[in-house]
Amino acid sequence: MKSFIAVPVVFSAILWLADAAAESKPRPPNVVLIVADYMGASDIGPYGTTDIATPFLDAMAAKGVVFTNSYAAAPICGPSRAALMTGQYPARIGFEENIDGDGDERGLSEKLPTLPSLLKERGYNNGLFGKWHLGGTKKTDPIAHGFDEFLGYYPWSINYYTHRNDSGEEALMHNRSIVEREGYLTDILTDESIRFMKENIDKPFFAYVSYNTALPPYLGPDLPPDQWDVGFDIGDATREDYVSMVEAMDTGIGRILATLDDLGISDNTLVIFTYDHNGRQLVRNAPFSGGFAMLNEGGIRVPLIMQWPNKLPAGERLDNPVINMDVTATIVTAAGFSSESLNLDGHDLVEGRKSEEDREFFWRIKLGDFGQAAVRRDNWKLLVHKFSTFSQPSVYLYDLENDPGESIDLYYKKQDFADRLYSDLIDWETSVAGSTHAK
Repeated sequence: MKSFIAVPVVFSAILWLADAAAESKPRPPNVVLIVADYMGASDIGPYGTTDIATPFLDAMAAKGVVFTNSYAAAPICGPSRAALMTGQYPARIGFEENIDGDGDERGLSEKLPTLPSLLKERGYNNGLFGKWHLGGTKKTDPIAHGFDEFLGYYPWSINYYTHRNDSGEEALMHNRSIVEREGYLTDILTDESIRFMKENIDKPFFAYVSYNTALPPYLGPDLPPDQWDVGFDIGDATREDYVSMVEAMDTGIGRILATLDDLGISDNTLVIFTYDHNGRQLVRNAPFSGGFAMLNEGGIRVPLIMQWPNKLPAGERLDNPVINMDVTATIVTAAGFSSESLNLDGHDLVEGRKSEEDREFFWRIKLGDFGQAAVRRDNWKLLVHKFSTFSQPSVYLYDLENDPGESIDLYYKKQDFADRLYSDLIDWETSVAGSTHAK
């Protein structure tokens, strides 16, 4: 008789131990990824601005890590955002051009594992608030890629007040339907992000806050209705208009960070701020040259700030080069994946943020008959210009430590080294062309 009684007792004990183990297992961190658009490399406080007040980004930098050699994967929106969502080079996944809005069939393939779809496997609720620009069909929109909620827009930009695109059509979406909302877009995206975090406090969440700031049209907050209907080109916009937009975004970021504190979840939340690329015209990219759609440093050297109390030190500034696929790898690693097993093109920036590995980064872009490609290793950057299909490329070599503005070509002083970098670039192009992920 005793043996028959012992079985259920032992079984109950096993269940109790299993439940206790499950309860003691640390909950994966929440993740808040904040991405700005078309801004200047030096246009926030932690990177040297003097005419824009960004107290909340300043505070975030003081509590976290600032990367001073951080790169976008591309100098234009779609490819850079595709790399951020997949952790892969744009060339590897066959996404190297910007696409149109809703109906463009060239969007991000639903066959690719993406950041939200991977996090969903770990029990995350995923919300996107703002710009997507990776497709608007049922196979390419945010819902197709693992987001549980989407409040934002598909195209490159929309009006901050009317929420219409550059063709005058209503463009603000909730999930897969057009919605009408009153208010300044930056405030709406902040409000919706905060609501989402509050509603999902009982399980890990991923909030992708993809601000319109600072894309055209250049409209600051609190404008009267008679000033809303402006065009999407620069026109009569001023630096002051741009400044007011950036400061409104910084205020929104401050509200998001304050909400994490109020909810008591800051210590278990990884917060990341970056750009998808840099801008032109009203922005300041100094000390770098170039801007949007260029592989000069002014197009791709972007801010990156990460805050995660007890996991990342406060006030650390690191100058080892990193790239936005590292953001992807960092998030999935924090969620419990092995980034190596996913074959990502990025590295975890929590444990590996001070890595001294001699990494190489690669880029390429083609706009009409003009194309650029680049490779960076250590402090050296090879920049290749090609002006037509039949022309020989022009090749330049820069020492970024001493010449961040890329004004002094050292190719003919270090031609053998430059040729080795060029060979590496060709090898990389061959490897991504043969990738099974490329379309």
